[in-house]
Amino acid sequence: MARTTRSIVGLFAWLAVATAAARAQSLAPGISVSVRGEPAQPGAVLALTLTSAVDLSSVQGRLLERTIVFAHGESPRVWRALAGIDVADPVRSATLLVTSTLGDGTPILSSRTIEVLPRAFPSRSLRVAGRFVDPSPQEIERIRTEADRLEAIFGTVTLPAGIETFVPPVPGAAGHNFGSRSVFNGEARAPHAGEDFRGTAGTPVTAPGGGRVVLAEDLFFTGQTVVIDHGFGLYSLLAHLSRIDVPAGTEVARGNAVGLLGATGRVTGPHLHWTVRLGGARVDPLRLLALLAPAQSGAASVRRPSPAAK
Repeated sequence: MARTTRSIVGLFAWLAVATAAARAQSLAPGISVSVRGEPAQPGAVLALTLTSAVDLSSVQGRLLERTIVFAHGESPRVWRALAGIDVADPVRSATLLVTSTLGDGTPILSSRTIEVLPRAFPSRSLRVAGRFVDPSPQEIERIRTEADRLEAIFGTVTLPAGIETFVPPVPGAAGHNFGSRSVFNGEARAPHAGEDFRGTAGTPVTAPGGGRVVLAEDLFFTGQTVVIDHGFGLYSLLAHLSRIDVPAGTEVARGNAVGLLGATGRVTGPHLHWTVRLGGARVDPLRLLALLAPAQSGAASVRRPSPAAK
């Protein structure tokens, strides 16, 4: 599937210019933005739909200091996007700022308030191999290098043909442990930014949604790892695999096998860890599934603008 890549820095620069120009304009009548996926809590995934009385050539958004990429739906008057609230975002009243561009290049500013509500997370104590709590200097350098690589990947926005529906990457029960505060060998760590799925070693792990594999290799904490770029700033990281079956660069459809469930990296036993990043935000995979389940796809899917709409 053909993709266009944009730098997040470039998006920020464009949005800053458009926003400054739009501040002098009154809000355009006939433009409205609806939100699905609430309550807006840490880890939430929101589906945004902008409806306009006139054709628009482009739409960009910003929420909680993160850029949102819109794509038009069934017409240049309907635009859709996905927005994430990070697991560590504080409770607050946040402004969703949307800049719509008319065919003649005129930017129009719209906004609405998003109330980020509290969400309680559990804590858990785990025992792991000592090197995962007190790594060597060489391992620390490896950890930093891998973290920088992942952040560079998650900070890249591609525009595929569209995002459709999502399903769990493995059968079986989820652990419902997203956001839990982990204590490894008595030392507190950052919130658990993914969802763990129980399973037997060797169980096939499949792509939860369509996209392109952008990383497929062994990492220090997550072991044998596959990262899928679903487009529009949405990424899946599938961790602790016992085997990887797809190289980087592979285009995958929802349900395609990418590897086998395992216990590599920092683990206490076999399971699949699924992290989802959206516009850089660490979001709850189960909230993504609830929003983009097949029965909900018509309301939440986004598609790349056609050449005529650019």
